[in-house]
Amino acid sequence: MAILNGSEMGLSTITTVLMTLLAGAVVRFLFLLYKQRRMMSGLPKPPHSHIFGHLITMGELVSTLPPDLHPHSFPHFLRKKYPDLGPVFYLDNWPVAYPICAVVDPDVAYQATQQNSLPKHQINKDYIEPFVGKYNMLTLEGKLWKQWRSIFNPSFASGHVIDLVPRIIEDTLIFCDTLSTHAEKSDVFSLEDVTTKLTIDVIGRVVIDTSLHAQTSQSELVSAFRNQVRWIPDINGLNPLKKYNPVRPFVYWYNTRKMNGILGKVLDDRFASRKANEQSQSSMSGKPIIDLALDNYLNDGTQRSSNTIDPTFKEFAVDQIKLFLFAGHDTTSTTACYVYHLLSKNPSALHRVRKELDHVLGLDIAQGPRTLAENPHLLNQLNYSNAVIKEALRLYPPVSSARTGKPGYFLEHDGVKYPTEGFLVLIGTHAMQRGADYWEDPLKFMPERWLAKEGDPLAPVKGTWRPFEHGPRNCIGQELALIEIKVIMALTLRSFDISSVYEELDKSPNTGNGSELTSSNSVEGDMAYQILLGTAKPVKGMPARVKRRLPTDY
Repeated sequence: MAILNGSEMGLSTITTVLMTLLAGAVVRFLFLLYKQRRMMSGLPKPPHSHIFGHLITMGELVSTLPPDLHPHSFPHFLRKKYPDLGPVFYLDNWPVAYPICAVVDPDVAYQATQQNSLPKHQINKDYIEPFVGKYNMLTLEGKLWKQWRSIFNPSFASGHVIDLVPRIIEDTLIFCDTLSTHAEKSDVFSLEDVTTKLTIDVIGRVVIDTSLHAQTSQSELVSAFRNQVRWIPDINGLNPLKKYNPVRPFVYWYNTRKMNGILGKVLDDRFASRKANEQSQSSMSGKPIIDLALDNYLNDGTQRSSNTIDPTFKEFAVDQIKLFLFAGHDTTSTTACYVYHLLSKNPSALHRVRKELDHVLGLDIAQGPRTLAENPHLLNQLNYSNAVIKEALRLYPPVSSARTGKPGYFLEHDGVKYPTEGFLVLIGTHAMQRGADYWEDPLKFMPERWLAKEGDPLAPVKGTWRPFEHGPRNCIGQELALIEIKVIMALTLRSFDISSVYEELDKSPNTGNGSELTSSNSVEGDMAYQILLGTAKPVKGMPARVKRRLPTDY
């Protein structure tokens, strides 16, 4: 009986402890809930509940949109649904997401990104660091960020990037072979898949001077890289079940170990080769980006005498290379997809691009690659093609910027102050680039906007086009991305007719990525809406068909 009583007392003690812990957790949750909801008092916002915050409001909004639509478009649709929302408004989706201060005005965005460049938000680290490592330039701050930005800045300067055009052409010609194969098959294929393989090859060639063969075979690095991208969670979404997967950390570890090993060996080999050959560091022309970084590294006298690469430099450099692979391939591949999509829907613009290519590169299409390789600066004459790219990036921006608010720091507009402390300051790129306040006929594809003179109603409002962001934390690789897309256009658009064929997915709904798509599933009349898969990608991988143009078509 004494044993039984002792057992019962032990059980009772455990139960009491558990109940106490549970009660403490509930009290803490309620306190945090009260604190979060109280933060929103007096701030401009959509309809708000003291209990549910904006969870109901956002749920109602999301229910009217495709379930896989990229969340960076939500501020745009909130402003359409609630027209009284001003240049800055707040969203309270705690505990599902960070509280947000949404900036949808270019002057206010200037304050957060240029006048007082706010630090990157923790959400960037949560999202990107498991993939590319903690020493990447996207999430570094302070002296470390400045150091690594200065190491790689010369590599991405327009003067150096233009010298890399012959390398880009080599991989783009393989891409042309891929298009020819699909033209012969007359099949429906994922345009995003083939452009991604192209841009991975290009990044490999211009960054680490290595042919990754993503278009023709499958390397270990490419396999690990693409597998890692597939496991990136929808960190901005409202469904916590999609964010947390107990298997994900193990997949990250395995893929990271494989990528680090391969890229680390590439660095060791490049370093050993340069030491052995005592390669001149006086000329930047045509050098891969990693060689320029090694030049900066070797300019340190203490490192020049070393026979092995410094482990710290190696770790940092590997993380930068993974970042370039991730950010560089995504922006370029998806923008190329949208350029093809928009031109296929706007034949007059396509005709104008082809005429411009004829004028700049000559009428002999077969000689185009050689002409461009011998004189890459001809790309600077493709003014209308550049306008097409900028308009595609306006309608389909690859990313939005997330910054951290600071105690005592307020954004201002027309004398009104907006607090930032405790908020994720979201620069609403999608909302600004599609906002009727700033653009005439904002949903219409009009490359002519980018050729309009100041004062013309079509001319862009300063600061409203920000696919690469502005200020010191802008995208370091934007020049490379724009030049790469121009090369792709120059080598393909006169030889092929490339069209998105979303309407054909009614017959084969399992093609590509994303949820099931039918002709009735569109966003603002557009079936090629963006989903979050690593970055903003076209839904279903952009199903496409390609036809080779005949001489009679020219």
